Formats: sequence, C-alpha cells, structure tokens
Amino acid sequence: MGMNKYLVTLRIRGQLVKTAVHANSATHARLLCQYQFGMNCVQVAPTQIHSEGQGYPMLDDLIAESPPSIKPQAPKPPKPKTVKPFKPPTPEQMRITQLKANVDRQKDALQRERENQKRQREAEQTRRGQGGY
Repeated sequence: MGMNKYLVTLRIRGQLVKTAVHANSATHARLLCQYQFGMNCVQVAPTQIHSEGQGYPMLDDLIAESPPSIKPQAPKPPKPKTVKPFKPPTPEQMRITQLKANVDRQKDALQRERENQKRQREAEQTRRGQGGY
C-alpha cells in the first residue's frame, strides 16, 4: 500500500490552515497532525487528494515555518502537610485507655440489659392482662 496525499484543515494559533499530508490512511494523516500540533488541532477530517494541481502547503513546510512555541506548564500542586509522629503510649497509658474503654462498654451493656428486662416485664404484663378476658 503506497502513501496517499490527504488534505487536512488544522487550527494553528487560532487560524485555520489547509495543508497536505502524505500518509497511509486518513486516520494516519489525522494522527500525524495531532502529534505535531496537538490533540484538538484537526478541524476537518482528512480527505484524500487525487489531483496534484492544488497548491496546498505540505505539513513539513508548516512545521519549518512555525517558530517553536512555549508550552504553558501546569502549576505545581501544593506540598502535602507533613504528619508529625507522636510518641507511642507507654504500657501504663495503654492499660488506662483500655480500662476506660471497658467501662464505657460495660455501661452500654448494662443499659441495654435493663431496657431488655423492662420490655420483657411489659410484655408479660400485657399477656396476663389479655388472658383474663
């Protein structure tokens, strides 16, 4: 398969420019232009040119004419805040922390048990009250 000549309309620095590209396929011509001028540069899909009489500049001529552009750099992300290490607790401090947690768990368990017994007493009273009628 030989190289074909394709007409591509590009947007270069805000201006539409028609150029000719030698490529194997229309997709290859589009990829060549995107590689050279950026992803959104192709404005009109490449079309194959059959006659040589049209005087469109070649892609290589456009590249030679265009001065090197300065690409804007993305701003640097802010530096993450450093996490300051803390001293591990001593065994005595760990024991106190666990005892406090145990006290809280025991209080919750005691309250749940009291509520369960209260519900059971109320259910028993309602059953006795209904059974007599």
